[in-house]
Amino acid sequence: MTKHYFIAIKVPQQVANAIIQQRDKTNLRQTHKILPVTEDLHITLYYLGNVADSRLEQIIHSLHHLEWEPFELTTQGVAHFGSEATPRVVYTALEKSNLLQLLQQKIVQQLAEIIDLQKKSEFTAHITIAKKWASKESVHLTEFTLPDLTFNVLNFSIYTINANQSPRYEEISTIQWGRGGKNGPTC
Repeated sequence: MTKHYFIAIKVPQQVANAIIQQRDKTNLRQTHKILPVTEDLHITLYYLGNVADSRLEQIIHSLHHLEWEPFELTTQGVAHFGSEATPRVVYTALEKSNLLQLLQQKIVQQLAEIIDLQKKSEFTAHITIAKKWASKESVHLTEFTLPDLTFNVLNFSIYTINANQSPRYEEISTIQWGRGGKNGPTC
């Protein structure tokens, strides 16, 4: 079985717990097939898909030398992709962050030097809380009353997907903030 990978920011435990508590007040368990567990909440920066081991090593090495600044992110309620009544993805939204956008762009630029990139739509930072519509009833999100929560981003990671496990996402390398790879790889 081929392994698939993505680059993401892990949501801190305290914030993830608050998001899951709010999600559990809704009917998303009845309307969607996949509801990520607390440990799997993240903000995808780039989905890599299947990558050869040698290319993955290059990507990891390259990202450890990426220069970027730490920043804060703040949650901003709930939103969705797809129709309002039957959304394919429901997520916790984030306030716009120029530093997050810049980090994502830098990652894409680094990747473009190593692999052929898929054409992607515009980057929308979000934390998926439910996906894959599976119901005849409409979704009800009025009970989702998450206050704005702020957290620091000091690292991001490369994950592999273990579809038949929980949690599904396994960190294989973490890139700590530190100018030009001062901290070095942590695999």
